[in-house]
Amino acid sequence: AALADRIAVMYAGRIVETGSTDDVIDRPLHPYTHGLIGSVPSHNKRGERLTQIPGMTPSLLNIQPGCAFRARCFYAKPECANEPPETSPAPDRKVRCFHPVSEAALT
Repeated sequence: AALADRIAVMYAGRIVETGSTDDVIDRPLHPYTHGLIGSVPSHNKRGERLTQIPGMTPSLLNIQPGCAFRARCFYAKPECANEPPETSPAPDRKVRCFHPVSEAALT
């Protein structure tokens, strides 16, 4: 938060989430952002394996329609094969996902 007031998170060349730096880091809404934040190394976990986002990244030469993260997403459903809508669940927050991560899932 010392360098930027706002963050845009991209996956496979598309913005999947935007918001204030503190909101996105503390309360990620897109499943990719949630996995990305969860994979950041921590000084209090020295010697432990890093958390990984399962699956393979998609080829940027052949991006499929719909959500590019769906093959790696725990929350993926059939509708994720369609272009996900951009929603604004809170002021100054946007997420492009059919199934954003709820606050309950983060605790």
